[in-house]
Amino acid sequence: MPHRLRSIPVRGWLWIVVLLTTLLKLAVVFTYGSSYNLGSDDQSYLETARIWLEKGMFTYNDPSKPTVFITPALPAFIALFMSGLGTGYVLEQTIRVVQVVMVSFSMILLFKIGIRLFNERTALIAVVLTAVYPPMWNISFYILTEALFVLALMLLVHGALKAMDKPTAGNAVWFGLVWAFAVYVRPTIALWPGFFLLLLIYWRTIPWKKLAACLAVSALVFVLCLMPWWVRNYEVSGGQFIPLTKSSGNPLLLGTFPYGPPPVAEQRTWHASSDLWVNDAFDTQWAKERIRTGFAEQPLYYLQWYTIGKFATFWGDVYYWNAVNWVSLILPVGIHYTILGFGIRGIWLAREKRLAYLLTVLFAYMSLLHMIYLAHSRYSAPLMPFMALFAGYAILQAWEGRGRTGAAVGRKHQKPSLP
Repeated sequence: MPHRLRSIPVRGWLWIVVLLTTLLKLAVVFTYGSSYNLGSDDQSYLETARIWLEKGMFTYNDPSKPTVFITPALPAFIALFMSGLGTGYVLEQTIRVVQVVMVSFSMILLFKIGIRLFNERTALIAVVLTAVYPPMWNISFYILTEALFVLALMLLVHGALKAMDKPTAGNAVWFGLVWAFAVYVRPTIALWPGFFLLLLIYWRTIPWKKLAACLAVSALVFVLCLMPWWVRNYEVSGGQFIPLTKSSGNPLLLGTFPYGPPPVAEQRTWHASSDLWVNDAFDTQWAKERIRTGFAEQPLYYLQWYTIGKFATFWGDVYYWNAVNWVSLILPVGIHYTILGFGIRGIWLAREKRLAYLLTVLFAYMSLLHMIYLAHSRYSAPLMPFMALFAGYAILQAWEGRGRTGAAVGRKHQKPSLP
């Protein structure tokens, strides 16, 4: 039996891991699915999709007014199924099942990315770590943007690697499409392709004329995909150009509270108006005042919070809101810090691998962005599969180093053969 297991190729193990975790996740959905209703943002997205289908108006929280405070990818995804299934339990369970499949497909993309950056065994270790990482299970079950964003990120990074390896018009079009898709899911990713471009310019692996042509194609596709959203926002806002969303006030404000914002019940008392435009302006102004006051009265404390504190919160907190009785909190925390610890080691070991900088720049970009706004485990969780790639690389290097050390010791103590 052990010999048969060893004879299974790496790609065979990939399919075993993906299929097994998919089946287990589906079992959880069919058994405990309704317990993953948060009663907050998830219900707001469901309501947005319902109103959009019934009235043709894209809203959020306030059903009487068009919104510019969220992007339409998740509501459109929900509406696609709602148009055939209606509202209620069957719809929500169907969405969870589809999200399970999306995350499983993302693991296959992670494997392909891992092969391109490292090797098959590193990629397989990353897939295994991601498969057993409990927050990734929650991502599959919550009706939030995370599952779509995990898929979008995988497609974006995989598309970047394809476009770099074969800088053709077709790959440039594909990169523009997945870039637009990722932005429609979560706008914070919008500028990462710019850093990817800077890396390509620095590396000089693609002739300048070909790079410029591919850049023009990707940018054109991206603009064409985003243009309907820009026109729509211009019309509903009374003539304002809103390229992504107008929702920076609340995360900026919540990020001014060191080591965690106040409870949601308290946050609901902050606004005297139900007008989201008024509330966003209020949040932005109050956030600026809190930042000025904080740095004036407690400069070292706020400097620590806006540097080390937010960075540690972003990466150190574990996205595991819905703890279940059969999974101790020790497990997700332990796996999280295993991935993080080996991942940091792997980043250092891979410092001479040029392609690894695609991911380290992604980590740096997302970290800095959320250090300005709200540092939260929900926003770092989709990055953890990429961190698992570096963890897999560090684990494999340690294992191979141990093997080389053992072989060297064996040769040292080997008795010389008789003549």
